[in-house]
Amino acid sequence: MKVLVIGATGRTGQELVKQSLEKGYEVSVYVRRPEAIPTQKNLTVFKGNLDDIESLTAALKGVDSVLMALGNSISNRNDKLFEWVIPNLIRAMKAANVKRIVSLSALGVGNTFDNTRYPYRFGTRSFLKGNFEDHLAGEIKFKDSGLDWTTVHPGPLFNGEKMENPLVRDAATGYKMPRAPRTNRADVAQVMLKALLDPSTYGKELVMASTPNKN
Repeated sequence: MKVLVIGATGRTGQELVKQSLEKGYEVSVYVRRPEAIPTQKNLTVFKGNLDDIESLTAALKGVDSVLMALGNSISNRNDKLFEWVIPNLIRAMKAANVKRIVSLSALGVGNTFDNTRYPYRFGTRSFLKGNFEDHLAGEIKFKDSGLDWTTVHPGPLFNGEKMENPLVRDAATGYKMPRAPRTNRADVAQVMLKALLDPSTYGKELVMASTPNKN
């Protein structure tokens, strides 16, 4: 399996790279600052910006799947990002003949608002509103893209150990997530990697949290 990780310098992206390499995958990363990526076996680094479709397409050549873990910083949480990045990525993936992508989103974006409960849902309609609207503006482009896409929607992210079986549900079921759906980045990475190989997740929004999965 050859995967391209976008957002590899972020904390969740670093987990994706780590766990992908542990699985024996050939991993490529597409970053602005190659010096931020330690040299490792089976890891290839491509330098480029996300508005450079030609360079992005070149990085995608020969890749089986894409893992995207982009996100704005807290100080820039209302900046536009996904609204323009995802259309660029779709164009590049089509040019490189890559169909599979698993993209990190957030619990409360779009239809997954229906899976939230108070007090968490208050934040999705207040200080997180701009960021979540940007997520949705980009992610909605997946629906008519012809790609085999999955979006993963965790609650607030924390550092912590990977759980054996974190809570994951198809958002379309209407399952109500915990009121405080804390999620470890290590669990996000393992859920994204599991979904990557699961065709039943194509075209779905998966909600998740680092709480025991009782089913």
